[in-house]
Amino acid sequence: MNRLLPLLLLPLLSLAPKRPAASPESTRQLTLRINGEAVKADTISSRFFLSEDRALRLNVVRADDPDGEGLTIIIDRFPIQAGSYSFQEILSGRNRDASYRFGKVAAYSKSCGQNTGTLVVTGVDATRHWLRGTYRCQVCEAGRGGRRFVLEGEFQYPVEKE
Repeated sequence: MNRLLPLLLLPLLSLAPKRPAASPESTRQLTLRINGEAVKADTISSRFFLSEDRALRLNVVRADDPDGEGLTIIIDRFPIQAGSYSFQEILSGRNRDASYRFGKVAAYSKSCGQNTGTLVVTGVDATRHWLRGTYRCQVCEAGRGGRRFVLEGEFQYPVEKE
């Protein structure tokens, strides 16, 4: 009889409340590489914002510097759709800007002679307010003869209203 007791309890297990599994759409995924070297991103401090005038602002913060400025990418007049957004359009009147600060190094995309920044949005879930895609930009240390940094990564992240 003792061997049959677990079998008798089996139907009761199906009545127990089930915890919903975390869907891939609800998981925050954010990576950061600097000059090809992986750097842990802080998924709690990093934020993606969409303002009422549809300016998209991505702020990617390093885990080892949560109070730092991190990487900020702004896309003005974001159409809330998948596509490629190039930072070289700074001169076109649309606001494309990226900045990076770590320790004494300050880098800004506008200071590079050739800005190779691109934000590629591969997925948009407007009802759940999520974006998926990649970013890649080159930023330069402030001042003449400054070092160049290539910052890149992937994201699947919630977008908050600003």
